[in-house]
Amino acid sequence: MMRIRAFGRARDALDQLRLDHDLIRRLLREFDRLRMAGVGGPEGKAEIVDCLCDTLSLHAHLEEEIFYPLIRSVAGSGSPALNAFCDHARLLDLIALLDEMEPGDPDYDATVGDIADCVVPSMDSEQAVLFRMVREAGIDTHALGEKMSRVRKAHQRDFTHVEPARQRA
Repeated sequence: MMRIRAFGRARDALDQLRLDHDLIRRLLREFDRLRMAGVGGPEGKAEIVDCLCDTLSLHAHLEEEIFYPLIRSVAGSGSPALNAFCDHARLLDLIALLDEMEPGDPDYDATVGDIADCVVPSMDSEQAVLFRMVREAGIDTHALGEKMSRVRKAHQRDFTHVEPARQRA
């Protein structure tokens, strides 16, 4: 499974978000490679999609709870930079839809494609517009990164203590 271990060393918030973006892009490329080559079977696709959805969910949480409020405070409510925000509601709906599907479902691959269509332009826009705005505003991205690291660690602890899912009736 693909995981980036550099988060522990990435103290800067923008570096952490960029690492997330890189991982998301790699997972999407790997899914596409498996889909196009017809290799890896449903289990291989499911493993990639699980990692992708976990990464996207945590990333969206970090942006909504920590990063976007900071941008709003710096940019003001009328700033065109706010257009660079990802539509996390749509993304989370797509993740929930995927969670109900099996890799062999007819709409599975298309739903992963919809996720890519949702997040890739947003990641590009965030890095081009929002990251620059944060740097130019002189925000302490190291302190912000420490806060993000604490949330990541708590999320990892939550993942390791999850009870097995109950059988559905």
